[in-house]
Amino acid sequence: MAPEMKPAYLLSGDDDAKLSAALARLRTRAEREGGPGGLEVFEATGSTGPDADAIAGSIPAMSLTAERRYLLADAVERWKAAQVATVAAGLAAMPPEVTVVLVARGAPPKGLAEAVEGAGGEHHAYRAPRKRELPAWLAAAARERGFELAPQAARALLTRLGESTVRLGTELDRLALWAGSGGRVGVEDVEAMVGDDSERAGWALGDAIVGRDREAAVAAADELLAQGDAVTPLIYGMASRLRNAHLAASELEAGRPPREVEAGLPMAPYPAKMLVRSVRGTDPAALSEAIGAVADLEWWTRGGSDYSDEVALTIAVGRAAGGS
Repeated sequence: MAPEMKPAYLLSGDDDAKLSAALARLRTRAEREGGPGGLEVFEATGSTGPDADAIAGSIPAMSLTAERRYLLADAVERWKAAQVATVAAGLAAMPPEVTVVLVARGAPPKGLAEAVEGAGGEHHAYRAPRKRELPAWLAAAARERGFELAPQAARALLTRLGESTVRLGTELDRLALWAGSGGRVGVEDVEAMVGDDSERAGWALGDAIVGRDREAAVAAADELLAQGDAVTPLIYGMASRLRNAHLAASELEAGRPPREVEAGLPMAPYPAKMLVRSVRGTDPAALSEAIGAVADLEWWTRGGSDYSDEVALTIAVGRAAGGS
């Protein structure tokens, strides 16, 4: 049974991962209880934050569909004293069927926490770990996901991904899938599974083509070009990825068990597992056509057309991912 909601919550701090997780839980609950429009969101307007008058005015409104209304205002750290006073007055006269969630990216404005708690609500402060605390934070976050992260592996993650708790949390989710409950991830695993920014963008390009997601594939190609990657290495990376995907899809279509298909691919175990998962149900013929589109790209970049390499890449990637 879901816990009973308080009338109001103030979420503050600089730990973007925890703030994002809290807001995801809120959205899920609101939409489960009230449908797709169950969460009423008040966006920030310029440098002044969300409209305090609109929030206060919406608090007493009645819902004709859901038993509880959820109001969310993000970026309230920009509010001045007058805006805090306006919302505080609304919170003081809260109907029992309303929950107001206020998010301050950093320190909340003076008096807001007191107003929330005075209305029977709660203030949750999420402080991001400092640089020296991140290895321990990663180890604890891995344990929460059911696996062990070696100290050297934690430092390797930081070297490759930086200090963003959102990016680190996303990568821990991926590693948890690989390690499984009770598993262990060492530095060798991180080095094999976690690429730098260029490698990650390259994976995203290959995955989008395999998944027949034209928009995502073109966006990934544009990102690689923007960060200075040459087209020729991308051709070889895409071709290799597509050949492995075609092999996996063909083996699966022939009835071979996924674990055997993974073991037979010329790849590290983790990428092989994720690739086999991604091509389940994919027509091998479509992947063969994608390989042909990449072959055309190689010919174009060797003088076979008047396209620039950048234009040729965009066209070929769109075709490979299922475009005309």
